[in-house]
Amino acid sequence: MSGSYRLFGSETSAYSTKMRSYLRYKGVEHDWRPRTQASEEELRSLAKFATLPVLVTASGFAVHDTTPMIEALEADSPEPSATPADPALAFLACVLEEYADTWLAKAAFHYRWTRKKDQRLAAQRAVENYYVDTPPEDRKAAEDGAIVRMLDQLRLMQLDGDLGAATEKSFKRFVKLLDDHLRKHLYLFGGRPSIADFAIAGQLIQMLKDPTPAKIIEKDGEFVQKWCEFLADPKPGGPFESFDDLKETLAPIFASELVASFLPWAAENLENSLAGNETFEVTLGKDVLKLAPLKSAARSFRELRRKFVSAQTIEALKAFTDETGATVYLLRPPMAERVPREGRRPRRDEPQTASADGEETAADAGEGDEAVADASAPASETGEGEGVRRKRRRRRRGGAGRRSAAESASTEAADDDAGDDDAAVEDEAHESDSSRIEASADADVAEASSSDEDAPEPGLED
Repeated sequence: MSGSYRLFGSETSAYSTKMRSYLRYKGVEHDWRPRTQASEEELRSLAKFATLPVLVTASGFAVHDTTPMIEALEADSPEPSATPADPALAFLACVLEEYADTWLAKAAFHYRWTRKKDQRLAAQRAVENYYVDTPPEDRKAAEDGAIVRMLDQLRLMQLDGDLGAATEKSFKRFVKLLDDHLRKHLYLFGGRPSIADFAIAGQLIQMLKDPTPAKIIEKDGEFVQKWCEFLADPKPGGPFESFDDLKETLAPIFASELVASFLPWAAENLENSLAGNETFEVTLGKDVLKLAPLKSAARSFRELRRKFVSAQTIEALKAFTDETGATVYLLRPPMAERVPREGRRPRRDEPQTASADGEETAADAGEGDEAVADASAPASETGEGEGVRRKRRRRRRGGAGRRSAAESASTEAADDDAGDDDAAVEDEAHESDSSRIEASADADVAEASSSDEDAPEPGLED
């Protein structure tokens, strides 16, 4: 092995290309291992979950979730930085990364698998990428199987109803706003890519492979298209810019897109997950949508809210989120306004107001961790109650002991479930060739109930 890391992924996986671009930018030595029929056995021997990408350290640790991977590597190898030094911009980069991994991924999945032309071409790519040396005996049957299984994932992505149409409106709006911003700035936060650039470009690079969204980008995103080309193998062109220099075109992205789509959806999804409700309603523009909560997205957005608790003390950031309308979603609502659990009566000792800084109360923390725990995750992930609690306490105290960056990320990712491409980890003994094809096709675009933040398609975010 020539590199310190092995990165197993697929050219058709948004989170794989996100992670590969990041490693290239950082100059981290790694071997790119496409998931194919030939590499399947090696991947299965190393991976904890049936998801992509998988980053394997020199000591053999397998890490699945791109967000803790990148956070750990940023701390371990600070230069060239992908995190703005300005803490206000660093937080906004986290918000945009979350937007890409949990919301933009929905648009990518919807476009790829709900239109016949797009889905057929996607299935063809999946077969080509997986069967590199020996083509399947019945290629058409393999393609058809991939399509059927991807369509089965629509429910797990909340895309089996009207949300797909809402994500299309959101995507078209976002492309125009992003193009306006990139006309004035090389990357999202200035002269070098940030964690948000890698996450958003990871999704858009995939959408450029699909005829329907590609036409939208080509029509309204001239600079978006060029930016995606840069992000395949990015280089720093200069320093991050100042908050004041970025606000003019960055603020509309938040005010006209994130506040109109992602943030209200994420906030309602989290509150209803914490309440244990089976369904919830959210209004996005003129659309009133009824959805089932996604616990993976709830976990990651809850973490984003925790970051905002301290970040909101930055005057410039709080002014920005107030002006764009984002603050109301990034802060936990007061107790009286929170979504009640269906059929649940308040306890007599339950606090009736939220803490001043927006953090959850002790009662919330106790209920929240249980409510957001994923019942469909492997038993080793949900059954070790006390072990998980010990790990959470250790993280809150700042960690225990010195571990390598990626190994730390591996432990924390496992603590919260599978990771980017987890679309319901399947029984490997019954996994068919067609499911493995999908794993190399789009495994991470889908959101699955057992994933940490992004999920893959059936065996394949983020």
